[in-house]
Amino acid sequence: MMRDRFRRLPFGFKAKVILAFFLFNAVVSTVLSVSAYRVLHESMLREIEERARNIAQLGSYLIDRSALTRLVGKMSPSLSAQEVSAVEQSADFKALSAQLNRVRDVESKLIRYAYIVRPGGGETPRYVADADTLSALENRQRHMQPGEEISRFNTRFDISTFPVFRLAVERKECLVEKQFFYDPVYHVRSISAYAPIMDERSGDLLAMLCVDVVDANVKDALRQSRTLSVLIIGVSLVLSLIISIILGNFFAKSIRVLDQVVQRYTQRDFSARSSIKSRDEIGRLSFSLNFMAETIEGYATRLENLLAAYSRFVPRNFLHFLNKESITDVRLGDQIQKEMTILFSDIRSFTALSEKMTPAENFNFINSYLRRVGPTIRSCNGFIDKYIGDAIMALFPAKPDDAVEAAIEMIGKVGEYNVHRSSFGYEPIGIGIGIHTGLLMLGTIGEEERMDGSVISDAVNVCSRLEGLTKIYGSEIIISKETLGKLKDPARYRIRFLGKIQVKGKSVPVSVYEIYDGDPAELLERKNRSREALEQGIALYFERRVEEALAIFSTLRKDFPEDRVISLYATRCEHYVREGIPDDWTGVDIVEAK
Repeated sequence: MMRDRFRRLPFGFKAKVILAFFLFNAVVSTVLSVSAYRVLHESMLREIEERARNIAQLGSYLIDRSALTRLVGKMSPSLSAQEVSAVEQSADFKALSAQLNRVRDVESKLIRYAYIVRPGGGETPRYVADADTLSALENRQRHMQPGEEISRFNTRFDISTFPVFRLAVERKECLVEKQFFYDPVYHVRSISAYAPIMDERSGDLLAMLCVDVVDANVKDALRQSRTLSVLIIGVSLVLSLIISIILGNFFAKSIRVLDQVVQRYTQRDFSARSSIKSRDEIGRLSFSLNFMAETIEGYATRLENLLAAYSRFVPRNFLHFLNKESITDVRLGDQIQKEMTILFSDIRSFTALSEKMTPAENFNFINSYLRRVGPTIRSCNGFIDKYIGDAIMALFPAKPDDAVEAAIEMIGKVGEYNVHRSSFGYEPIGIGIGIHTGLLMLGTIGEEERMDGSVISDAVNVCSRLEGLTKIYGSEIIISKETLGKLKDPARYRIRFLGKIQVKGKSVPVSVYEIYDGDPAELLERKNRSREALEQGIALYFERRVEEALAIFSTLRKDFPEDRVISLYATRCEHYVREGIPDDWTGVDIVEAK
């Protein structure tokens, strides 16, 4: 009965392929033609702008500066009509008009107007000369047309709607408007180029040469381009229909042949899958395939999902070091001993932050932060052993440099995250990172019904204390001497000595260092300048010469009061100068808790 239903195909696969290919090609052809038209439009506008700029710049060199200087000197708001007419009949005015006509004749079909305007400084800008003034005056006298608008000498030039003109005057450079402006008087669209005309002797700005370029040629070219685009779209649609019919016949024939492949599944060959539910030839093939493979597919999918879920809780690197292929191969007590570099990171003042948020907001905040720093650890050849609330414990098996690089990048990611948080009105966060290198045991602990992957080592405890020191020293990254000694090239990092600590239960102190490559540029530079003096003062401090050390720290504190390391040592020296140094004092800080 099911097979009979698939024999009645209301809308065949071939028709679907023809329709799909036709629509696809039609859309692509239309988009390409429209895009080509827009590119042509933009390129023509840019070309016109460049030509206008070149004409204006070259034209400014043709203007007679002496004649222009004399005409500008005659300009005054109080000139009478008779005085203006007298100027317009002068040899200087006629010379400038002739020069403006020559500028316009360079591209007579493109340039509509060419004129010179005196910016005026604190006064109103005024026309000096226009290429059309003399001819327009003759036409007015001949035809007696008093209503015709003429840009005459000394008339006002309204720059309120010409911001590019004002900018060209301020900069004293040639500028071109970016958009066509519609002139309601002459019913044309144009863009203008403004070139400064400078006094060759004084270097002052005499006037501005203005060239107006109309869009008549652009319209003609675009009209032809639109016609060509429509023609291309029409031809493309015809070709698309022909190609779609050919492809439809080809694929329909191929699907009928592939229907025979379903017989492979009767031989337990379940390598192929299909999720198509359509009522056509492909649907028939999909039905046969899924009928054969449904049970096995379900089990395989569940198994793959289970393994993928386990991999998110147990890092693949953990399985690799235990020499296991998958989580199902792990047994209680599996372990390996290896030297690795440990990284601890923690969000500062997280408790205070979390008290201001709901439980849901807390989880969203932590996950948003971890999504940014987690990939950084993996990209630097490390893997995350565990999350401890807002804290991260990561292992770097290859080399300590990977952990240091990851820490620096994590600081950068937090900076980017703070920019994102500030855009939503949230306060920025800071993190502290401790890094230590040592021998550790990596394996499984627990009991048969509940196991967990874990790392057992004193190095983990030391690394955790180093992370806690970042709050005391105000540092973002602190590493141990063991890590520093194993760096391939310590000189590539900015490092300064902070002191020595002793973890409770350990008799050997650990020297600690700050890496400040992730600090802002200004803070980084100040730490660079003070590093040598700081380390000299710390050396004197451990030599019990606290008065000499205090002199250094006091000077540094005046220049760099926000450096918590300097303030910390200055305060300690002041205490020992005042109270005296105990006989058993070594300068080593005992760190009992984070």
